[in-house]
Formats: sequence, structure tokens, C-alpha cells
Amino acid sequence: MLVEGFAFLAVALLTIYVILYFVNIYKGPYQGAKPFYDLSKTNQLVLPTSDFTWSSRACAIRFAIYVESAPRTVRAVDCIPSSQTATRFAPDCSDYQYKPCKCVGADCSYCALDNTTSGHMSKLLNVSDFVQLWASGYTNQNDKPYVPVLLKIRTSKDTSQHYMESIALPAIPLQKWTAVTIVKEGRRFDIYYGSKLEVSKMTDNVPIEPDSTLQWIAGNNRWKGQIGLFKGFPSMRTTHDVEADMYELLNTRGVPYYEDSFLRFPSFPELPKCFFGNCGMLPDIKPRNPFSVYQSSVA
Repeated sequence: MLVEGFAFLAVALLTIYVILYFVNIYKGPYQGAKPFYDLSKTNQLVLPTSDFTWSSRACAIRFAIYVESAPRTVRAVDCIPSSQTATRFAPDCSDYQYKPCKCVGADCSYCALDNTTSGHMSKLLNVSDFVQLWASGYTNQNDKPYVPVLLKIRTSKDTSQHYMESIALPAIPLQKWTAVTIVKEGRRFDIYYGSKLEVSKMTDNVPIEPDSTLQWIAGNNRWKGQIGLFKGFPSMRTTHDVEADMYELLNTRGVPYYEDSFLRFPSFPELPKCFFGNCGMLPDIKPRNPFSVYQSSVA
């Protein structure tokens, strides 16, 4: 009877797990070829324009990112004096917020942000130079203040004059899944981490719609982790919409349901050694902790 009881319990638990798996696997739809991509591989097509186009109308994009490790920064953050016109894309020396860079007509090559001119930043996601997500690696505490994450946007005052603008964002946590939703409506951008609205800001000028042939590209060989679960929305997204999307995408631990795959069975607590007896073995004594803290009443 005992054996039959254990067998029945095992079958019941497996059935419940399978049901929960198939319920969750259809949550949080994504677009693109696969759910996740290796963050350390550069120039990966993660979202084709056939699935989603970042248009001049209201739209949004959602993705999830897991940073296993980030590069160490060895260069201090360069800046532009407040009195100087921003002829390149760099932060203001007064507050280290990135100043809008005025392009030469429609030529924005002078406003490029790269690892040579700004060694503390790495590009992780982009649609050419129309929308780019940059992040900072580790830096020395003696360096100047810096922006940990930067959403860079190409805008225009008219057809003949372009600008490079940006929105500073909080740091992306290490070794933890973070779902990011970028919502655009006119000149206004709302950026969510999970269900929380982190930043809401309006650009000085109108964002430019990328050419229809440009794709969403991700990856940087200086970073390790995963990025994926891309989905574009060709309409405005409210806080309620984002919350509903997160409910479908993430479990209660903030991990995407797609990470809880069928092959990853739940981890059960490990039984003590020789649970049914000591097996005639000697006691299992761990080595002394070299970092033990000793207390003393001696002054």
C-alpha cells in the first residue's frame, strides 16, 4: 500500500506540473524567430520589420533582458561644458545628463556614440541610429557620475535638420530578468521596467520613423546574458496594458514563463544523507570557515 501511495502521489504531482506548464507556455506571446538570444553575440536580427515596424504613429516595444555579467570600465566619463554647444553626443559637465546633439543637416555621424568616444557605454539594441539602447558596465567609484542606461533617439525639427536626443534610465539589475517596455506617443516616451513606470519624458523634437528595410538588432560581445521575448505593439500602451502584459509574461518571481520549460522540473529539497539511518559512515564535518568572526570582551 505504501508503494502504491507514493506512486499515486508522484503521478498526481507530475500531472499538476504538466497542466501548469501547458497553461503557462501560451502566456506572453513574442515575435521573431525564437524567444531568447545570446546577449554576447553581435548583430543578431531579433525582430524583423515583417513582424513590427517602429512607426511615426503611437507604438511600443517590449522585451526582456538578463545580464549575467557586464564589462569593466577603465575610462572616465567625458563631458561637455554647459556653456559649449553640443557638437558631439556627450553628457553635460554640470549634471552628466546627455545633451541633444545637433546633426549637420541630416548627417548625424558627428553625434555617434561608440566605445571609442564613450568607453563606459555599450550598445545592446538598435534600429540603426533611430532607436538605440545603451548601457554602462562597471566603473570606478572615483569616476564622475554617469548615466547607467541610455535610450538614444533620432529626431528632427524639420526634414532638413536632425538631432540626437536621449532619455536616461535606471540601471538594469545584474543576474535578474528585467522586462522593458518602451512606449512612444508623439514626442512622449514612457519606459517601464516590469510593471513600474520608470521614466516619462518628451523629446525636444519629433522622433523620425526608420526606413522600412531596417531591422531590430541586438547583442554586444562585451556582455554576457540573454535578451528576448520581443513584441511590438502598433498602438498606445497604458499602464494597465503593461501590467496585463507582465502578468502574462512573468511568473510571481519575475522570471519569464518561457524560462520555466518542461525540461526544467521543479527543484525538490534534498534529503539528508542516510535519511533512513547513518549507514555506518563517519560524521560529515565541514572545514573551518576562514572568515569566521570572533567576539571578545577584551578592550
